[in-house]
Amino acid sequence: MKIDIKNILESYFREGDGDEACPICVENDGQRTPLFAIASFIRQHNLALSPDNLELAWEYVCGGKHGLKNEVMGLSSAGRLNNISAQELYDKHLRSDIGVQIDKILMTAMEHIRTTTQIIDDGNKNALQCETNLIEQADHIRLRSGDADIAIQKLLDLSRLMVESTQENRQQIAETNKKLVSLQNELEKTKNEADYDQLTKLANRRKFERTLDEVLEKLIQKEQPLCLAFIDIDHFKKVNDTFGHECGDRVLRLVADELSSLSNSKCHTSRYGGEEFAIIFEDESIDEVCRRVDECRDALSRRQLVDIESGSSLGIVTFSAGVAECLSSDTKRSILRKADLALYEAKSQGRNTVLTYTNG
Repeated sequence: MKIDIKNILESYFREGDGDEACPICVENDGQRTPLFAIASFIRQHNLALSPDNLELAWEYVCGGKHGLKNEVMGLSSAGRLNNISAQELYDKHLRSDIGVQIDKILMTAMEHIRTTTQIIDDGNKNALQCETNLIEQADHIRLRSGDADIAIQKLLDLSRLMVESTQENRQQIAETNKKLVSLQNELEKTKNEADYDQLTKLANRRKFERTLDEVLEKLIQKEQPLCLAFIDIDHFKKVNDTFGHECGDRVLRLVADELSSLSNSKCHTSRYGGEEFAIIFEDESIDEVCRRVDECRDALSRRQLVDIESGSSLGIVTFSAGVAECLSSDTKRSILRKADLALYEAKSQGRNTVLTYTNG
């Protein structure tokens, strides 16, 4: 007999909180099984009953991934654990890093293509030189030996056939080369697309992580100023719940466009996940960073938005931001934590504000 856990849990969610509403969550001796805690976790955070969410809940309740548990508790206490953030946690901790695998495959393939192309190019040069020498020698023998042996004549004829064949092969190799170049361009384009969020066209979290590693290394070498800002759209769930996810997507693009106006060669804007964005500022003081982010916040908060589908007013959309300065003693983990704490404080103080991290 196959037990349909999903239907049992859905029934549990419909009928109430009591143990008797979910009998599979109770052992024969009356003790609650881990499934009870999993069901409660799913229900507490209003998560969809998807395989990924169930696996995440199981790992949180029964697993040993302390990093995952700490992030779940942090998001839960901040009221930011939802289907979007749960999926990101699943991708980060439970799904194999497909992006890294793709990078490895693409880099290997591109290196193979470059090597193959170089070999073909070198072969073409050598073949062309051999052809030129062979033709010169054949013409030289004919000019000097009118009574050349028939065998030599045949050899010369065969040589010419070989030249013609080589020329034909070279044409085929040239066509293959074009295909290899096209494939290489396609692979590089795919790799580039893997670094960007399809909805907002901003760099995604994978790209952000790599960029942060690079600028942190640069900071250590050159002692350059570095600041990190975390930005979160205020009450975004309400937009989704009231106007639907398509409207929510348009709001995300709007905020992304506003934030991307800050970007330049030393300012890197990314969609960190869900309704959260991250911006890396190089060579700017924390006061200047706060001023620029706050100007962006203020410009957005002055706009009266209307849902283009329903014609209903969205009112204003605002965001909260936390900014942290990276010190020489900071690690990647500590600067991320500082920016996140500043954002949490901005949300706690009423949202629609920009706050800096302070040790106090």
